[in-house]
Amino acid sequence: MTDSLEKLAEIKVSEQELFNDVNFSSIKPLLSDCATRNLAKNEMLIETGDTNNNVYLILSGSFNVHLSPDNSEPVAILKPGQSIGEISIIDHQPASAYVSAAEDSRVLIIDEEVMWSLIGSSHAIANNLLVVLSQRLRHGNSVINKIKGLLKEYEHNATVDALTGLYNRRWLDSTMARVMHRCHKDNEVLCVMMIDIDRFKNYNDSYGHLAGDIALRTVSETIKQHLRPEDMVARFGGEELFALLPGMDINGTLTIAERLRIAIKQTQITNADDETLPCVTVSIGIAQMFDHDDPNKLIEAADRVMYTAKHTGRDKVCG
Repeated sequence: MTDSLEKLAEIKVSEQELFNDVNFSSIKPLLSDCATRNLAKNEMLIETGDTNNNVYLILSGSFNVHLSPDNSEPVAILKPGQSIGEISIIDHQPASAYVSAAEDSRVLIIDEEVMWSLIGSSHAIANNLLVVLSQRLRHGNSVINKIKGLLKEYEHNATVDALTGLYNRRWLDSTMARVMHRCHKDNEVLCVMMIDIDRFKNYNDSYGHLAGDIALRTVSETIKQHLRPEDMVARFGGEELFALLPGMDINGTLTIAERLRIAIKQTQITNADDETLPCVTVSIGIAQMFDHDDPNKLIEAADRVMYTAKHTGRDKVCG
């Protein structure tokens, strides 16, 4: 009845509604262990009342959706590229329709765990799923609201660093070019800051990684408190943080960075037991966008200046 999917090329990505605008190479490992199933004409895939824990991707053939088990006029006909069973993995309710093969057909079986992994790994798949579900609405606004809540949670998790609450590197990579383009278009200046916690490895080694996490969160909160609402800050990686300051020139950014450096140095760090931990300092590098800069060049410029601050004594701002 089932066999392994031997050739992922069988899935024509451009024709799959769930995989629209998705980088196929990034999800290929998740799909490689999925099985396929061949169904003869009129063979039942899902019956009303069934507990269904799979999403079925139609590879070939077609399927009829009926509200009764007889051969009445189908309420929907599903073709290759479409999918079956999405709502079941959301509401975990018994199936409300009969789905049978209208001709000899073949499906890819994606179980619930793999499906949620796909959603978690790709914002595009999450968006595509919302489109599919909205087209198949059967339970009114209550289902849509539940779906939106789940997708909002997944989108949040995909763009926000869990430890610091700042945006993550993925967000920065997808957003920075747009911010730069907007500033170019509006003839607006843009400065960035690369912020690195000084001797953070020694801090972790001396006081433990939990203390290091607390210090990193404290620094992140201090940065958010001292930046403007329109400024954006992300965790670049490890103990490095990166801020975008649209509309701020190099002199204004130097002033902000210096206030920020002092505030971080003076901010008390306490653990869950309200015990005081040593304060930390930061080195900050500043760079201003020029006409021909791209995100990588601007990041490299800020990083280079930040290392100048490191190599000339730490706990300082360079720009």
